Amino acid sequence: MNYIKECEEILKSHRKLYFALQTLEKRKNKLIIKGIPAEISGIDYSKPSIQKFDYSEDAMKDIYELLDVNAQINETIEEMTLVNNILDDIEKEKMELCQFLKLKYITDYKKSLGEIAKILGYSQESTKTIYNLKNEALKEFAIRYYGARAIYFM
Repeated sequence: MNYIKECEEILKSHRKLYFALQTLEKRKNKLIIKGIPAEISGIDYSKPSIQKFDYSEDAMKDIYELLDVNAQINETIEEMTLVNNILDDIEKEKMELCQFLKLKYITDYKKSLGEIAKILGYSQESTKTIYNLKNEALKEFAIRYYGARAIYFM
């Protein structure tokens, strides 16, 4: 496994997860407006009587879809939180590496390495230095994301 390439993909997709989360919330709201309860509950064991749910096939399909959308929202939030926490940790220790990762992959992802070098205070002729910074930043992220396994395969 190429952990550097994997981390580049994770960081590139991180920006897109914000938009995905908005879309998932819209899908959830559409289902709720349709008449599905916001939170699907199971059997309430505090009630002694027998509870019976008699839903039509369409309603059950909508309930399953809502459950799936809620699961997707939670997974997306967990992944976003994980990446944000890693970036925050890197920023505390090595601010320049975090700035590079955010500029290259998250906020200004369309900027070239030369433009990023200029923003970070490197001369544009020092492309070797900016490539070194890129490699160091991705290695730092990979170790924090994948753990010890990444150390041995880089």
